[in-house]
Amino acid sequence: MIIWRGWGILAFIYAAVAMMLFLGLASTLVPDAALPFTAAVGLLGAAAATWFTGIAMNRTGPQRKIDAWAQGRRAQLDELVATGRFSLGPGQPQPTSLEEARQMADAVLAHEVEQTKKAYNVHTLFFIPMQYLAFAWAGIAVIVVIAGLVSAMR
Repeated sequence: MIIWRGWGILAFIYAAVAMMLFLGLASTLVPDAALPFTAAVGLLGAAAATWFTGIAMNRTGPQRKIDAWAQGRRAQLDELVATGRFSLGPGQPQPTSLEEARQMADAVLAHEVEQTKKAYNVHTLFFIPMQYLAFAWAGIAVIVVIAGLVSAMR
């Protein structure tokens, strides 16, 4: 059973497609002794695709969205502070000065931005963020090359 969240399944698909292309196609073009090396090349390609896709989906994309949201939220809080309508809510201490209201607004924004960090690493395969699976594919490629070298030496 494969467990994934978001687009994490792409890591598996990249590896599967690379194996089909580099082993299936190479089996008709290269001698059998070279097949482990073509498999390793395919896995390294899958590792690169997995790494860059994972970084884009788990880091860069969420950070852009968080930055855009924080900029809008900053403008909203600044307007509330400037008009004197800023409040932490019922039962909370009210700011006594404009400077105190700004400090409270900054603290609220910092807390809210910290909460949005949960948007990172939502694309996983077997609970591992997608970009880190690139190291697994590269490790398997190294093992395949070593196995190919050992079998070629016999």
